[in-house]
Amino acid sequence: MMIARCYGVLLLAIVLNAWTCSALKNVLFLIADDLRPELSPYSSTGTQFHANIYTPNIEALADKSLLMKQAHVQLPLCGPSRTSFMTGRRPDTTKVHNLSDYWRTVGGPFVTIPEHFKLNGYRTAGMGKIFHQGSASGNDDDAQSWTEPYFHGVANFESSLFSWRSVSDNRLTNKPLIDEQIADNAISVLKTVSTGALNGSEHFFIAVGFKKPHLPFVFPESIMTDHYPEDEITLPSNPYVPTDMPSAAWKTWGELRGYMDVDSLNVDGSENATLPDTNVKELRRAYYSAVTWMDQQLGRVVDEVTNLGLEQDTIISLISDHGFLLGEHGGWCKETLFELATHTPMMLHIPGLTDGGIVTEQLA
Repeated sequence: MMIARCYGVLLLAIVLNAWTCSALKNVLFLIADDLRPELSPYSSTGTQFHANIYTPNIEALADKSLLMKQAHVQLPLCGPSRTSFMTGRRPDTTKVHNLSDYWRTVGGPFVTIPEHFKLNGYRTAGMGKIFHQGSASGNDDDAQSWTEPYFHGVANFESSLFSWRSVSDNRLTNKPLIDEQIADNAISVLKTVSTGALNGSEHFFIAVGFKKPHLPFVFPESIMTDHYPEDEITLPSNPYVPTDMPSAAWKTWGELRGYMDVDSLNVDGSENATLPDTNVKELRRAYYSAVTWMDQQLGRVVDEVTNLGLEQDTIISLISDHGFLLGEHGGWCKETLFELATHTPMMLHIPGLTDGGIVTEQLA
């Protein structure tokens, strides 16, 4: 197999440069947080899949995209991974291996992909989680990457008490969840920039970083009841670590154990220290529900591109910052060397080129 060394947004820039020599395209760049490729377009990749994962909007995007079935991140942790694909450089070059270091300070003044578009006359807007926030992006979401004010949103109904929470739909009327706020903002920005985009006077690069399915798994109650019956949720078939696993491959999943409901179970995260089966099923069911919730919000944003008449002039890309373990090998979250932590969805829709769908198994 030929191995293609590529980074999500660097590939986007290469394709954009190749395709838009005569007519510039707009770019909608979508990022999910902690989304492993437990999606029907990836059902042949060998991962143990929930049979009825409900992601109609991601599936519709995949059907008209270049779908990379074997895309893997450089380092399975938010800060290093996002820095890597947003600058097109390996962590060994960016010098970012944690959640606090800022590449412009420790690595160098690398131009980010939105900054590249900005320098070439595009309006660039970011919202949600694009770079890892806080000190890892200079405490200002790398302001020099954007021409428009950055939007964050408010994490309603989230706390360190519960690793997951289903919120009754009527409580969300006045306090929407953060991914809905991000989608609302993306739609608003699309409407704002659409006039210039439609008449060709200006172009946009809009990066939309959804916060789910990252912990805590918070979502409308109706999603869980409508799509994930409790009796359909299964345990992982491989709940223990492999024989002779190197110690470097393991992480004690402190992120999950940091929530009080999981901490109360008194599990230390060591090898083969598994959670009770009931809790494993609850967490898996909640993760799937958070994925479906994020898919709904992503669909609203993608639909707005069509509603505004921008579909033929807008490239749409979707990736995640890394994968996620849901009890496989007894592990949870990321930061391990298991394929489930490095494997990520990656798809790229280019109007007129990928409309019929293109699938590759080459390593990205």
